[in-house]
Amino acid sequence: MLSTRLFVAAYCALTFGILHDRRVVDVVTTANARSEWDHAYDGSDVVTGVADGRPFRQARGWLRYTLATFDDTEVTVACTFAGGTGEALTYDLLVEDRLVATRVFAAPSSTPVVVEFAVPFAITREKTSILVTIRARGGLTPALLELRTIQDHLEHDQFTSFPQHQQSLGGSDR
Repeated sequence: MLSTRLFVAAYCALTFGILHDRRVVDVVTTANARSEWDHAYDGSDVVTGVADGRPFRQARGWLRYTLATFDDTEVTVACTFAGGTGEALTYDLLVEDRLVATRVFAAPSSTPVVVEFAVPFAITREKTSILVTIRARGGLTPALLELRTIQDHLEHDQFTSFPQHQQSLGGSDR
């Protein structure tokens, strides 16, 4: 499983120009059957469409996906929304059924917009996957194109992770 995560991180770094100090751990491409199946997609009162040749999902209810994470560092959830007409769309982002943020999205152009959410570590600590929900508030959610989990990951050198013990086998040190 870890090798798959590293492959996804490398692929996303090359494809999307993600900075090397942060890793893309998992990516969902909305309205892509395989990607949504792999991420346990579910939704309520959902609309599907296409913006600038890219499929999206919007909901009057909610959209939900399960995304992989590393269990030892803080998680950022990045939502890529299709640009809009400037209409204000209010939505909630929930992680593990806990409200992380309520935002208003009002993109004045058709250019996709990435909105990042820092998830409190208390919600994701010791979890290798998280449930991410985008919930509408009084209308539609923004048109979701892609959802990512991004985090720093602490690598430990296998040769320096263990304490070095110096023992004398002969009874005296010289």
